[in-house]
Amino acid sequence: MKKRVYYLFILVLFTNCETTKDDTTITDFGRVFVSSDTQSKIGIFNFSDLRNKTIVEYVTTSDAAEGIYYDKNRDIVYQADREHNRINAYSRLSTNEAGSGILPSAISTSDFSNPRGLTSDNNIAIVAQDASEENGQQDGLFMYDISATEITLRNQFTVNFPLWDIQLVGNTLYAVEDESDSLAIFNNFFGNTEGAITPDFKIKLDGVTRVHGLFYNLENDLMIITDVGDVASGIEDGQLIVIEDFNLKTSVALQQVEKAIPNGEMIFIKGTNTLLQNPVDVIYHNAANRIIVAERSTNNGMFLSFEYPVQTDDTNEFNSSPLFSINYNGISNLYIDQ
Repeated sequence: MKKRVYYLFILVLFTNCETTKDDTTITDFGRVFVSSDTQSKIGIFNFSDLRNKTIVEYVTTSDAAEGIYYDKNRDIVYQADREHNRINAYSRLSTNEAGSGILPSAISTSDFSNPRGLTSDNNIAIVAQDASEENGQQDGLFMYDISATEITLRNQFTVNFPLWDIQLVGNTLYAVEDESDSLAIFNNFFGNTEGAITPDFKIKLDGVTRVHGLFYNLENDLMIITDVGDVASGIEDGQLIVIEDFNLKTSVALQQVEKAIPNGEMIFIKGTNTLLQNPVDVIYHNAANRIIVAERSTNNGMFLSFEYPVQTDDTNEFNSSPLFSINYNGISNLYIDQ
């Protein structure tokens, strides 16, 4: 049966805006690109004008997507397509009319299945494959050469732990070990050849149940992690973990037997005010000092923004309410253009 592409104009003015005193000092919050695993859309939240926050959506041919990346120099969006098990490229995105249907300018071969995170340095893209029956319960990483018109498989790797989100920073690849409390770090990732690879080290995070999303800010040596908690229990126990001076704390942890960063060395955003049940991805806006979260369960999906917490001697846990929130069905992944 042919898939029909429906053309729909969507330009929504946000009505539930941030109302903090900091709003007047933020000159450009930038654009946040959003994937959904239930909607055939790419969403772009535009905060450039804080008095007129908008979301523009483009209709795609995929019913489910995860990892997303925007190359602003070439105006191309790359997205991990879960329905067709491939990467789709959408070139000259900004030249399309808001709400219009868009077709890929390039697609990869279907080399993976059950994709999750996607990361890129503009010339290559890496997709994380989460183990499933379709791929023989094999977790893996797939590396592609990318452009507006061609996406070609370069290397594929297998790993022996469950994958979800990944982020490439220089030659280092950060990966969450799904179903655990740990992060995996691959130094000199591009030095690997085909086949099975192992991380240079793993770091445990005390007080964490199940890591999912990650975002590392090199300038501030800041790592932010999402913890989806025990999803099967039905308890609303999602949380954010903020780790300042990440490399220093990692170095110290590696000298310990448990190779863990202690609870007291991290900052937690958790509790009923946060609306966090199943936070699947996270990004950080440096200039605005905001943490932005893709919350998958609450209201079937929400885009949340939190003020950066400042740890005190009294507590490292914050039951913060979002400064900004809006429903977005099926929200699965985020990318910030800053």
